[in-house]
Formats: sequence, structure tokens, C-alpha cells
Amino acid sequence: MDFKELNYVLAIAKYQNITKASQHLFISQPSLSNFIKTLEKALGVKLFNKIGNRFVLTYAGECYVEKAKSILILKEELDLQLSDIVYLNQGRLNLAMPFTRGLYLIPSTLPKFSSLYPKIKINILEGNTQDLEKMILTGEADIAILNGPIHHNNLEFEKLHQEEIVLVTSKNHPLANQRVILNKFKYPWIDLNLFRKDTFILQYPFQYTGQIAYKIFKQQKFTPNSIFQIQSLATSLKMVEAGMGICFMSEFYLKHLFSDINVAYFSIGQESISFDLIVAHRKSSYLPLYIKDFTQIIRSVL
Repeated sequence: MDFKELNYVLAIAKYQNITKASQHLFISQPSLSNFIKTLEKALGVKLFNKIGNRFVLTYAGECYVEKAKSILILKEELDLQLSDIVYLNQGRLNLAMPFTRGLYLIPSTLPKFSSLYPKIKINILEGNTQDLEKMILTGEADIAILNGPIHHNNLEFEKLHQEEIVLVTSKNHPLANQRVILNKFKYPWIDLNLFRKDTFILQYPFQYTGQIAYKIFKQQKFTPNSIFQIQSLATSLKMVEAGMGICFMSEFYLKHLFSDINVAYFSIGQESISFDLIVAHRKSSYLPLYIKDFTQIIRSVL
């Protein structure tokens, strides 16, 4: 099979423009135009309808593109497996992870990994949870570091670490002295209901920490007096430090990224509120040895 043919069709489908697709493929525009005409003639069916300067997939084209993506993913997995057999230590790792988490994980894992596998090329991809899942499903990423759980039928994952979500206040918050030490909790425990008059500085609902915050309110049957929404975790913590409100945060960020911010944090709820950090990949996809070793390196630094 001519895999070049599949990539040509996928490029035209992606850009919907012969000029942009030819630039992406590093071939001339006339060559690509002739290619698609010849292919459609050989197949006996139109893959694209030309609308102005746009090339829009027909139904047959949509079927072609769907299967082409699957074929190229299988080819990529075969290439990885053969590379593992022949070279053992040569290959490529496309690693996807959330923007903020990468601030710690990239510098703490890549030097060790590169010392073990100096011939492995590493590409870092960043995005939110939905972006990362899509990268895995389309084959853009080999593995992704995600906040679990995920429930997609075409994804598999393994647990890396469990992280607790804690309530964060300024060190001199007047209620901070209401904390108590309980054996069942990792951190001093405090009653969330004490903070009904406080302003909660929360991430947006499209962010994972924001989603958890609203789940906590629902579970605890708690209605905040005031909410201030902001996207940046670092800024929200600086606002808490300045006494402008309180927030929820993963213990990971407090320990590894923002340890210089002078705040207090507490366990809340009847049981500690936590989630699993996971590494995900496409279901039944082949994972080279170096990817498995990289997973172990991540686990060792959490």
C-alpha cells in the first residue's frame, strides 16, 4: 500500500485547500492537484467536492479518511515494534500532558530518561484533558498524563499516583486555628462549613480543578457566599496568600510548583477528597520498552 497516498488525502482533508496542503507536504500544488484527480479516477468515486477554493469531503471521502487514519496508526505501531526489535533504543516519544503539570514533570523526568535513551526523540504536547484524550485517539500522542478517571472505550490507562484536593487559606486566616488532627487524614482537617462567608477563588468549569470544586460543593451541600473565577492556579494562590479569598488545590501543585507561596492547607470532607493521576494510551496499542520505562520514571518523581 502507498502510505504517501493516505497522507496526501489526509492533508487535503485537514486544510481543505490544495495550496496549504501542498505546502504542508512539501510538494508542488500542480503535483498534488494531479494526484487527487488520478486517485479519484482510479477509485471511480469523488473524494472531494470543490466549493470555491475549498476541498470538502464527500461521503466517500469521509469513509476514506476514517480508514486512512486507522491504517496509519497501525503502520506507526508496527514501525515502533520493529524499531524496538532491531534497534532497541531508537525511536520517538510523543508525550502529552496538562500545561501546568508539565512545569514540574518535564524537567524532573526528561534528563533521566534521555540519559537512559539518548537516541529517543521526545516531543512534548500540551493541552487540557479533552485535548489530551483527542491526541491519544488520533495517534498524535503515544501516551498522555491525565487526571482520572476516563471512560472512553478506545483508551486504556494505569494509575500513577493518588492526589488529594485540599482547602487552601492564607496562613493568618482567622479560621485556620479551627483545624484538628485526625489520624484518617493526611493533613490537618477543617470543617468546610466554617467558610460560608468567604470568597472562593475557583478555576473555570472547563478546568479540572474547577470541576472538582463544584463537585465538592454539591457533595457537601455547600453554597459559597461569593465566587471569584480565574484560570491561573498560580494567581489564585497568590490571591489566597494576600487574604483575598480561599481556594481548592491539588497537593501536587502545592508541593512541587508553588511551595514558595505562604499558605495553609487542610483536608476536608468525611473522607479525603482525591483523584488518580493516570497515564493513558490507545487501547491495545503497542508500547515500546522505552515508553514503559518513562512511565516508571514519572511514577518515581511524584
